[in-house]
Amino acid sequence: MPFILRSIFSKALFPVTLFMAGIIGLFGESARAALIAYDPFNQSPGQSISGSESTSPGVWPSGGQAWGNVAGTVGISSGSLDVPVGVVQVPTNGNRATVLNSTGSQVAAFRDFGTTFSTTPGSGDDLWFSFLYRPAERTGGVGINEGVSLFEGGTEKIFFGADGDGDLVIRALGGESSSFSDQFANTFLDATSNQTFLVVTNVRGTTDYSIWVDPSGFDQLLGVPTGGTTASLTSNLSDFDFDRVRLGDDTSSIAQGAAAFDEFRMGTAASDVVPEAVPEPAALLLALLGLAVLPRRRRW
Repeated sequence: MPFILRSIFSKALFPVTLFMAGIIGLFGESARAALIAYDPFNQSPGQSISGSESTSPGVWPSGGQAWGNVAGTVGISSGSLDVPVGVVQVPTNGNRATVLNSTGSQVAAFRDFGTTFSTTPGSGDDLWFSFLYRPAERTGGVGINEGVSLFEGGTEKIFFGADGDGDLVIRALGGESSSFSDQFANTFLDATSNQTFLVVTNVRGTTDYSIWVDPSGFDQLLGVPTGGTTASLTSNLSDFDFDRVRLGDDTSSIAQGAAAFDEFRMGTAASDVVPEAVPEPAALLLALLGLAVLPRRRRW
């Protein structure tokens, strides 16, 4: 055996090798994944969102892409939304975006990514999104149509949020089936007024789309959130490119107060957008085993 290999696997260094292998494993998943965009909405409160950008620790694919194309009242309010009790505790930073429908007409704000993303069927691309959402207060059982959308130019492609029946859904627009012009994965969970939800979504190039609402944990082996309420769909959407994100409210009725959005994250792995995720169990076991053996190495 070459000298270097004999050294690595020697009795003296073997515990260190175990420990280092565990440490490499702990950070290996993070190295493979990437947080593409993060808007903590930490702009100064009390102003319109128009023309504003979040600051560090926020990140964006292309610098200088501010919120714009604002219709209606979309602003920044003081304080982050509170993550619901019993839900994965994603960190918050700064303030929150608010969308107020006071006229019964469309309210929206867009932020360009500065580049085009593609999850064309068969490409194998895997994108994850998460955000905190508190619906506006409405009366009379009126549908909401309020949430986060991905657009290509002026064309909406994917919607995450509350639909016209007030249920939390993921919707593929233009993904036509025999019965519907759009395709839904419906959680059948009511978007209760003034209640904050953690929404996590996954869009894959295989045309599989999933939504988790208020996940309580994280499966490291599968790399997906666990618990909460979930729904999935396989769409026949033929093309899915997007280059901007929208916060919007399309409801025709006036809301009693504003909807709020916070902590928008986009990444290539669930652990990017659910950053409370713990290390890989196998890697953690290696690291702990190495630490356990280190104090005993002189007995060998």
